[in-house]
Amino acid sequence: MSGSTVNCQLPAPEDRARLFCGLSSAFGLACRYLLAAVFLMAAVSKITDLHVFTDRLILHSGLGYLPASIVAAVLPWLELTCGLCLALGVAVREAGAIVCMLLVMFLGYSVWHHGETDCGCFLFPHAVPLTDTGWWQPVRNGLLTVCALRVARKS
Repeated sequence: MSGSTVNCQLPAPEDRARLFCGLSSAFGLACRYLLAAVFLMAAVSKITDLHVFTDRLILHSGLGYLPASIVAAVLPWLELTCGLCLALGVAVREAGAIVCMLLVMFLGYSVWHHGETDCGCFLFPHAVPLTDTGWWQPVRNGLLTVCALRVARKS
């Protein structure tokens, strides 16, 4: 026999399970830090200009003055608290569940008000100058909701 033969065996089931577990853990950690960054940026952009956020919410949300004012007073601090919990690894499942509920509401709003310009109250401090927002907002909110479900379920 000349030359050498290469043994091309499939990995053992234990190795595949370990690999899947490692990839799943990495995905969960990436989701957690992504959500933390998004919600911390959203909170800081609202808190630093709270009056503008309140005015925007009152004008564009469809809520009355009093409910919109209450949401504007509570939402940024809730986002900040959840973002910090996710970033620091404290009460991660609870923060993930709250973030998931918020994202489901944001997803519903973005589908209901499809095609409007970005409010500037979620990720960026100012409205994103897009000529055609298309389905970006619902897709973004949907992907973040999947991440939040992962964090709330597996952390």
